[in-house]
Amino acid sequence: MAPAPATWWRWSARDDLPSATVQTIPAARLLPGWQAGVAGSGLAIAFDRPWHCLSSAVAGGGWSMAQGFANRHVGDDDRAALNTPAALIADFAAQRGLAAPCVGMLTAASMRSLRFATVDIEGERLCVVVTAGLANARRAGDRADRLALRPGPCEAGTINLALATTLALTPAAQVETLATLTEAKAAALQALDARSPISNDIATGTGTDATAVFCTSAGEPLRYTGKHTLFGEYAARLVIDALTDAICPQPGWADGC
Repeated sequence: MAPAPATWWRWSARDDLPSATVQTIPAARLLPGWQAGVAGSGLAIAFDRPWHCLSSAVAGGGWSMAQGFANRHVGDDDRAALNTPAALIADFAAQRGLAAPCVGMLTAASMRSLRFATVDIEGERLCVVVTAGLANARRAGDRADRLALRPGPCEAGTINLALATTLALTPAAQVETLATLTEAKAAALQALDARSPISNDIATGTGTDATAVFCTSAGEPLRYTGKHTLFGEYAARLVIDALTDAICPQPGWADGC
């Protein structure tokens, strides 16, 4: 018997923002036990229990057990505080009621670019969360803007990307998933013909991107999540779908599949 087809869900913040009031994101678009809300100041997701995370986030990055996820918008008034990103995240998380420890990212991209793309397959769920700005688009290998090994804050822009799944992943599979998400981001930018202002070649991201992979510890862990696997296929498709609309919004995207 053939497996049941995958079910896709989408949610866009484009029609709900700008707003100083927190807009609740439908639970049907999230992982079980997650509660999420977004306002112009950023996205906050509270977890009902700790989740494994591997990320390049400025707060709580690396390997961690996280109780929440924050993607804080930074404006002109925040520039002086960018040297202490963890403090910015901690203050935002406290204001939005997120329990510590929290994985946190910063972005100057508008929260109107926030997209959730979710797929249910074989009783499991994969969900991708994206915000995107291309103000500092770059291609891997471009000439560096900062000529010291320990530079200060970089220019604004940023593609912040997180994938969460109800599946358990081995540590190696989390790393492989991080690589798959990065390749999918580059594939989406290639299809959009997004260009680096440094080299004028097709961009592969921005200079300040952050990426995270959240997974559970329940059940037998997946060992492989690369491009040969169904997990890898759907993870990449979710990123391409959500990131493409975050950069070039399409009418009715949140209702389509």
